[in-house]
Amino acid sequence: MVEVGTEGTVTTWSWVRDVRDGQPLQHPHALAMVRLDGADTAMLHVLDAPGPDAVSTGARVRIRWAGEPTEGIGNIACFELTGEGA
Repeated sequence: MVEVGTEGTVTTWSWVRDVRDGQPLQHPHALAMVRLDGADTAMLHVLDAPGPDAVSTGARVRIRWAGEPTEGIGNIACFELTGEGA
């Protein structure tokens, strides 16, 4: 285990236009592989973005924390764009 940052870089992504019940966000969003600062691998998570034109490989993102603390990855509600990067 190593400590990593709360911001990172999108390494690849896909747009989810048709949202299904049970998905973390109930509006269109991206699924992205995010490499957090200090990490050597990427993790898959939800990226809340206004549309597919706003997302790109190399875009900088930050964690949006869940309102209620939980165990594990559930503490991350989603990622959001920082406005920096590609």
